[in-house]
Amino acid sequence: MDFPSKKGNEMVVPNEDGSYTILINAGLNYESQLKAYEHAMSHITKDDFLKGNVQEIEYYAHHPHKDPEPAQIYLDRIKQLQVERRRLKKRIARDQKRVEFIQEHCDMFHRAEHHYLYGDDL
Repeated sequence: MDFPSKKGNEMVVPNEDGSYTILINAGLNYESQLKAYEHAMSHITKDDFLKGNVQEIEYYAHHPHKDPEPAQIYLDRIKQLQVERRRLKKRIARDQKRVEFIQEHCDMFHRAEHHYLYGDDL
């Protein structure tokens, strides 16, 4: 149907028998007509005609509400991070002991001087 105003894409009219008539602007291209039809059908399936605030209905139609993620996902992630943190602490402690051993049992000045004078060939 040709809409007199080019502002609207579709219009849904509830019928007396409980069905609906969807009017789509004929001035739209095929893809826009499909989107307009899907938009109208979403209003019908969500029973938007029983609600009162049109602005709120249109807002949620164009900005779908995401359901919140369950808290268990976050709790599992926290446990995973805690395990990883303990593992990293153990690794850091082990590496620190290795560094201390090397510092105690190696003459770092001698090794640095040898490396400076002769390169990596020990």
